[in-house]
Amino acid sequence: MGIFKNKSHNEVGTKNKSRFTGYVVRGAETVYRTAHRFPVTILLFVFLAGLMIYRVETPYERLVNLNTMLDRLMAVAIMGIPLSLCVEMTLEKTCRHLHFLYRLMFYIVELGALVLYYLFLMPDINMVTMVRLMLLTGALLLGFLFIPYLPRKGNFEVYITRIISRVVVTGFFSVVLGLGIMAIIFAIKSLLFTGLDEDLYMHTWILVATIFAPFYFLSRLPRVDETFAEDEYNKILKILLMYIVLPIMSVYTAVLYIYFAKIIITWAWPTGIVSYLVVSYTAIGIAAIFLVSPFRSQSRWVEVFISAFTKLIFPLLIMMFISIGIRIGDFGFTENRYFILIIGLWSTGIMIYLNLVGTRKNIVLPVSLAIVAIIAVFGPLSAFSVSIASQNQRFYNIVSKYDMIEDGKVRSGIITDKEDKKEIAGILTYFERSHQLSDLKYLPSGFTMNDMQDVFGFSEFEQVDIHRFFSFGRANYEPLPISGYDFMLKVQAYKDNVEANYFNSELSGAKGRIGVTIDKDLFIIVLRDGVQICKVDLKEHINSLIEKYGNDRYNIENEDMVYTIHEEAIDILVSYGNMHGTVAGGEQGISVTGMDADIFIRIR
Repeated sequence: MGIFKNKSHNEVGTKNKSRFTGYVVRGAETVYRTAHRFPVTILLFVFLAGLMIYRVETPYERLVNLNTMLDRLMAVAIMGIPLSLCVEMTLEKTCRHLHFLYRLMFYIVELGALVLYYLFLMPDINMVTMVRLMLLTGALLLGFLFIPYLPRKGNFEVYITRIISRVVVTGFFSVVLGLGIMAIIFAIKSLLFTGLDEDLYMHTWILVATIFAPFYFLSRLPRVDETFAEDEYNKILKILLMYIVLPIMSVYTAVLYIYFAKIIITWAWPTGIVSYLVVSYTAIGIAAIFLVSPFRSQSRWVEVFISAFTKLIFPLLIMMFISIGIRIGDFGFTENRYFILIIGLWSTGIMIYLNLVGTRKNIVLPVSLAIVAIIAVFGPLSAFSVSIASQNQRFYNIVSKYDMIEDGKVRSGIITDKEDKKEIAGILTYFERSHQLSDLKYLPSGFTMNDMQDVFGFSEFEQVDIHRFFSFGRANYEPLPISGYDFMLKVQAYKDNVEANYFNSELSGAKGRIGVTIDKDLFIIVLRDGVQICKVDLKEHINSLIEKYGNDRYNIENEDMVYTIHEEAIDILVSYGNMHGTVAGGEQGISVTGMDADIFIRIR
């Protein structure tokens, strides 16, 4: 009897072992198939993981000079992921049985395109490069979604809901896995190895997000030749859309119409937030119509909503166009106004299409949106080209009134009108923050904001309600000679109250009771036994940094970030790590909102 019982246990153990081995083998096969199907995509995710872990492990002092390069590499890698998916979907659709060597040629071209993008279209991290990258990434993501269904293939909406479901499930599993591994690390650190590196927590989330999540999502991605029926539509998403999203959209429509009626009655056309509200509302409405369109023939409620929404939206779009038109007429194009306008035009075109054709060919929606996104960031009709040309024209119109254009460039003159000063300062600030001053073609060669007094007859922010932001950080933290100083104070000030002092401290020693204050006006004040022995304005040094480095610099050498003060009774050395704040006109002047510094004091 014991023999048979032992044999039974052995059989169970063998069976469990075989089952576990089967799980491992199937998992390895899934990983292999996924990597074989999407090799470049997986390679880019691994590359991202390496970059992120490198940033976590590298000391800040070494990282300062590498931050921009790492940001550029990560940005291009992120954009390369949907690009690689588009390439793979295209190859799978058009030449599925292509020999791997030929596929390898496509992969090499793809990686070469990313290198060229990094070198020529991502030279720095700024507004233009980031907006261009984000919209191009968005267009490529849309391409990844619609390429399998070109030119004609049914139930595209069902396919999209499958993708959405996969994303949600992948996100949920990733969070659970990440929290589970963190709990294990915490237990090991608390109970077994107290010296375990804290960075392991961050490494866990990086690896889960860049290794597990992509493999899990891509392993379950439908192949191009798979088809879906309407009854495969995600039930939870169907309920969410039909019984929550559509009623909310209906109530929101009523609110906007009441506001529209108020405008008609008062005849006071809005110029602010209404454009963003209408555009956002229209975009969400189009997405909702796209997703619920398979039920149009089955649900009277869906049919009524689509029919009503695609007609009631036009008066609201007209209101939006008038609102944004007023802003463009007064202040010209900027990137934000351009995007509002082009999304409004796309939405109007889609609504006309839905009224004329219906929802039978919904693939037109993502395809047209991807085309609009690419037009918006490349070529002469891009947001950047249109905005630069518009602001150049505004600038020319103003300075021409003062006869300041000579041989295509501005010559020195005096601008007297306060509104014109405000306009000029606003245009210059726009170019400095969003582009380059050299993009304003009428400016003299080498012009900086510090030249405004000489060229236009007024200082940068004189009588103008415009704030200029600045942010500085040192390149490295080389040792400073501090022998002979009596006290050292650490200043970490983040100010949100304009009436409060930046820093207060009091120390006692052999040379008495020393009180140190950095007041709200950026004066450093030192008291000895209650008597003031020093009062120095820190704004002079900060202003010298602004004049030398402009608005933004994170690799300033040590000597420029050190400010020494020598007076009869005291020596002070201020060593800044970083600081940020604003410069404004009139009495406001320089305002520091954050400061990290060490102060060394020697009492004579």
